[in-house]
Amino acid sequence: MMDAQDPGASARKTRPDQEVRPLPALPWIGWILKGVGFFSPALAARWLIWIFSFPGRKARHYREDPLLQSANRDQVETPFGRIRTYTWGNGGHRVLLLHGWQSRGTALRYVVPSLMEAGFCVVAMDAPGHGESSGCRMSLDTYAGAIRDIDRACGPFEAAVTHSIGARALAFALAFMPHSWQIHRIVMLSVPASVTDIFEEFFRQTKVSSAIVAEARKQARKKLGRPLEETEIHRMGNRLGARVLIIHDEMDDVVPISEAERIAGALPEASLIRTSGFGHYRLVKDSRVWHWITDFLRGS
Repeated sequence: MMDAQDPGASARKTRPDQEVRPLPALPWIGWILKGVGFFSPALAARWLIWIFSFPGRKARHYREDPLLQSANRDQVETPFGRIRTYTWGNGGHRVLLLHGWQSRGTALRYVVPSLMEAGFCVVAMDAPGHGESSGCRMSLDTYAGAIRDIDRACGPFEAAVTHSIGARALAFALAFMPHSWQIHRIVMLSVPASVTDIFEEFFRQTKVSSAIVAEARKQARKKLGRPLEETEIHRMGNRLGARVLIIHDEMDDVVPISEAERIAGALPEASLIRTSGFGHYRLVKDSRVWHWITDFLRGS
């Protein structure tokens, strides 16, 4: 394990991460669902899962910069809607960038110049319901399915750089979606180990009945084809078929660093770099992180 300190950390220690926008009406929605669940727990559970998979307002770039303008933009038609892609460079080795919840593919663009200089072709994608991709919803399986379709259309990719839930979706795709995957190195930034914990916290916030929660778990299992617990990264063992570098900040107040420690301790070919002062979103903006990612993807 390695440690890195953000030189500006002391000025930001009390600043929470604010980019993820919660649904302010969630408690009221919970009351409505409890009323529906009194007559039909199954219907209430379907609505609950629909709300859970709704990211809200799509993230946009309100300012263009030269790196954004230099990207070759395209759209790929998939069963999950039109997926926006952004491509930089024409190197022989291809890297896929995968963003987190309520974000967009170009949020990871800061690492692109370093990767291009190392000879990589870099492709980012907006997940279903995010950025400039179509739709208004995204779940673990739809994000994973879109990743597989982008690999078919724009790959094959040899490596991936992921942030937060993007790592969960890629892990699900590699472990459970048959495909001729060639991804052998993965960088996971601020990765949550357990989607089950996220689900349970959502149930707690909505305060729905135990009958609705039980039905929601049942429907989620049917949708994913397996229990939620089997989709946890720290339970996948050798299923990923890739070496993993985890970079996580000790001041991340969205995903605690214990999540990264759990993954690093469970996967056979995973290593962890700790940072301090970047929080959940600013990791990829630091030049040292760019070099760690590039060196790892080059095999250093």
